[in-house]
Amino acid sequence: MVNAAATTLFEKLIDENPEESYEKKFNGFSTVNHMQDSILKDLSYLLNTRVSSLWKRIGNKVPYSYGVNITAPSSAENVFEIQELESKINDAIEQFEPRLINAKSQVINFGNDSSCIFVNIEAQVIFENRKVPLSFPIILDT
Repeated sequence: MVNAAATTLFEKLIDENPEESYEKKFNGFSTVNHMQDSILKDLSYLLNTRVSSLWKRIGNKVPYSYGVNITAPSSAENVFEIQELESKINDAIEQFEPRLINAKSQVINFGNDSSCIFVNIEAQVIFENRKVPLSFPIILDT
């Protein structure tokens, strides 16, 4: 089984020391908790980045399509809008977070105002050649 804990997108893009020509090689995470924290941070970036539906139609996995095109459901009782929101989240995770296996999102709750949505993402990751189930609670600002 291949270790899917590859260098994250943001770790590849950020050069903390431009004077040094060779960055340290990423050797993986020391614990599952470190990996979970890294994925949670990247998921928060991904799901709180808005993208135009135009870029989503043009093509997936291109830099301009990074993010999600979501709005808050009109009410907590609108099942169809909640399912559509969960579907868009799942699609974005599938496209831009390869470390997660069988990721499924679920809208848990709404904040006091309609612009805050609490989502939980259940998935598996490969850590030390075994599948580990993890949970990622995220707050979406819509």
